[in-house]
Amino acid sequence: MTQDRDNMDGVPVGNGQHISPAEFLLMAGFLAYRAPLAPADARAAARRVLDAVLDVAATHGFAHSDALESMMASAEKSSRMWRLAEQATAAVGDTVAYLQVIRGAGVTLEVDP
Repeated sequence: MTQDRDNMDGVPVGNGQHISPAEFLLMAGFLAYRAPLAPADARAAARRVLDAVLDVAATHGFAHSDALESMMASAEKSSRMWRLAEQATAAVGDTVAYLQVIRGAGVTLEVDP
């Protein structure tokens, strides 16, 4: 897969489907905080994604990681949470940069060899 395609399609989540980096971050939050019956390795991978993305976002000026994590932990569904997720992922960079952060956290995606 080329970087241009990664950038246009979003984050691959299986069966040829893609979601936005913000959706992927919120999905990781759900797995890490609200899915106790999910496999332990999936929850651990989600935690690594959260830590890596929020660390890079903070490095690039995102100052609301604690608020966003608190909202994810309490299963809040609000426009503010969505905006914070979008701001955090935008701070990371484009989709290609976001995918590099995920891979750097040791999480492989469907398109990875």
